[in-house]
Amino acid sequence: MSFKERFGMSPVAMISVVLGVFMAILDNTVVNVAIPKMMSVFAASQNEIQWVVTAYMLVTGMLTPVSGYLGDRFGQKRVYLFALAVFTLGSAMAGFAWSTDTMIAFRVFQAVGGAMLMPTSMAIMFSMSPPERRGTIMGIWGIALMFAPALGPTLSGYLVEYVDWRLIFYINVPIGILSFFLVSASLPAMKGSKTEKLDVWGFATSLIGFFSLLYALSEAPSDGWGSPTIMAFLFLAVVFLSLFVAVELTTESPMLDLRLLGRRVFLTATITSSLISVAMLGVLFILPVFLQDSLGLSPLQTGLLTLPGAIVTAITMPISGYLFDRFGARALGILGLAITVITSVFYTYLNVNWTFSMIMVLYTLRSLGMGLTMMPVSTAGLNDVPKHLVSRGTALQNTTRNVAGSIGTAYLSTVMQTGASSDFVRFTGRLSLQNLQLLHSSVMPSVFGVTSSGLLSNLVSYLDGVAFQTGMQAALIVSVIVATLAFVSVFFIGKKRLPAELQQGGHARPKSPIAATAE
Repeated sequence: MSFKERFGMSPVAMISVVLGVFMAILDNTVVNVAIPKMMSVFAASQNEIQWVVTAYMLVTGMLTPVSGYLGDRFGQKRVYLFALAVFTLGSAMAGFAWSTDTMIAFRVFQAVGGAMLMPTSMAIMFSMSPPERRGTIMGIWGIALMFAPALGPTLSGYLVEYVDWRLIFYINVPIGILSFFLVSASLPAMKGSKTEKLDVWGFATSLIGFFSLLYALSEAPSDGWGSPTIMAFLFLAVVFLSLFVAVELTTESPMLDLRLLGRRVFLTATITSSLISVAMLGVLFILPVFLQDSLGLSPLQTGLLTLPGAIVTAITMPISGYLFDRFGARALGILGLAITVITSVFYTYLNVNWTFSMIMVLYTLRSLGMGLTMMPVSTAGLNDVPKHLVSRGTALQNTTRNVAGSIGTAYLSTVMQTGASSDFVRFTGRLSLQNLQLLHSSVMPSVFGVTSSGLLSNLVSYLDGVAFQTGMQAALIVSVIVATLAFVSVFFIGKKRLPAELQQGGHARPKSPIAATAE
């Protein structure tokens, strides 16, 4: 039996699809490390340059929901090639940017392609693979999902520190061109359906709703959740997303088929994978800040610390996919999330006394748990979806995961900043002249080795570091809670079962979220 007969596609097709989405996901993390360099080059403030990241995130979140409709209407291959071409051209333009405004504009253009690459590639891989091999195929696709975010800081740190920061964009161009021609030559034609109609009201309400929600979440940690601007955008998000849900549940051709959430396994898998994303992104957000601000590591050193975890994840993903084909998702999810929860608990004790090796080993073990869990859970959910709705299922999964990741990151950032600020106020509130004199005469000289003139500034700096550490630990405790919820939810996925198209009546679309839960 040939590779194509065994897995439903040629190895060239498989590699080319994974390569394109790997590039798009990698771009999300490589840019973060280069932000300080862009501030210097463009003479921009932190608030101005942050829009290089925020604009990309907003556009991605707004356009991901419509990817399912576009794949069904025009054919998944055609949409993937269009998205890849736009992303590659946008990367070239971003590398050529000469100001903050042009960089933001080119990143918006790039995000139009990036938003559709992940769900469309996921739908291609899933729909082309035979049911008995889907776990393995999706495990290979999952290398991009899990390996790219962890590799990003290492690659970006090296390019920014030793070569040229613009290469973080230019490097996408040859990869994108290669992937475009390989996909064109190796993937069969995928016809769209001319009967598919755009859900105009769903599209309009989702654009406004997701933009408002994601903007509020991205700016809330800095502006404050009580800010009038944040409150206004949250209000708009509630109103328009409520309208969006009402439209999607009543229209005949919904853009984002929320009826799929009526399928128990799909709903459980979507909730579990979203919780895993929050737990994963939480540590990916918190750990680099701690390593660079508290331990004084460079961006490249920070990336090198996370690299072994990325390699372990890349190795684990195809293995977990193969095991999924044999045993199903629940056993793998229980094992993987047990490892994730245990390592997350250890992370709550993270402090400046930990060594580089201790942090790296714990991060690598945590990555192992994530690698065992993520794609088996997602694949189990998509297996519960009728085959003709797979593109809608991948769009819904990715949208939910993106929103959950944004909410989780914003909340963890708020917990960390609020905890650090309140603890700093509490610590400094206990200072008095008598305490300072006592510390100076007994403890402080041995700790800081300074005269009385420098005592206060060093003490305040020391307390600020301690407060940051306690705030970080509070955020990591939240990450433990999220990982524990994911561990509990994976039990509800159930034992291994046949994909929906192999079950009797699996082709029917559920009429409502309530009726579809009966299995």
